[in-house]
Parts: sequence; C-alpha cells; structure tokens
Amino acid sequence: MTPLELHRNRLAHSMPHEAEVLLSLVAEYGPVSIMEVMGLAQQEQIGSPATIHKYLQHVRDAELVIEITSDTDHRTIQLDVSNRGIRYLKSLS
Repeated sequence: MTPLELHRNRLAHSMPHEAEVLLSLVAEYGPVSIMEVMGLAQQEQIGSPATIHKYLQHVRDAELVIEITSDTDHRTIQLDVSNRGIRYLKSLS
C-alpha cells in the first residue's frame, strides 16, 4: 500500500459523523452537484455552509466520492459515491 493510500484509509477511519451524513446524502440522491449537497446538508442542519464544505472536503480527500464533470460544461461538477465509499457505508451497517 502506498503512503497516499494509507493516508486515505486513515481519513476514512477517522470520519466525523457529519461527513458520514454527507456521504449518505450523496449515496441517496447522487449524482448531485456540490450546491445540491450543500442544500441537502443545510436541510439536515449539519451546520453552516463553511462547516458543510469542510466535511465535504474530508469525504473528497478520502476518495469516498467521485467527481463527474459535464461533457458540455466543465465548470459543472457532480458528486457520486465511489466504490470505496460504498464499502465504507456498508461497513457502517
């Protein structure tokens, strides 16, 4: 296992509850835009937009989600659960 893979595994194992909720939202509604995730997270009262962004970055850094760019507009990014994210969610059950 490479140092980067070890780091990502550590990130996934130290996942805050709020980040797990974000991952669950992406799994339930995905693929979704980052703005849609922010809106869903605010409905769940996870925290301020800055807090949500911090936890979303944690999920992205751990590679629990994948980024999908639009073929027509490369500024548009959608998030979906990665295979690693699916395994992580299954481990929570």
